[in-house]
Amino acid sequence: MEALAIKEAAAAYGVECGVVNVREAKDQLSSLLDRAERGERIVVTSDGRPKAMIVRYRPMIQGAKWTSHRALREKTSICEDSAPILRAERDSGY
Repeated sequence: MEALAIKEAAAAYGVECGVVNVREAKDQLSSLLDRAERGERIVVTSDGRPKAMIVRYRPMIQGAKWTSHRALREKTSICEDSAPILRAERDSGY
């Protein structure tokens, strides 16, 4: 797959990208990282085939710790009228 075909395939998905081969990537790594930091996506090819993509770093956002339904049931006490208990737990954000 040549560079033009890679760019056309990316454009079909609405993505703009640059294409460099491995040798160019080795020689220009600092400038490629600067381009990626600005939001450009760079496809690195080897023998004309895509092997990797350099993209801007985005840290992963961590949410609340996952709690299984089983663990939730085990820690929730159930009685005849458990609505107040469930309401308090719901309002506490689990």
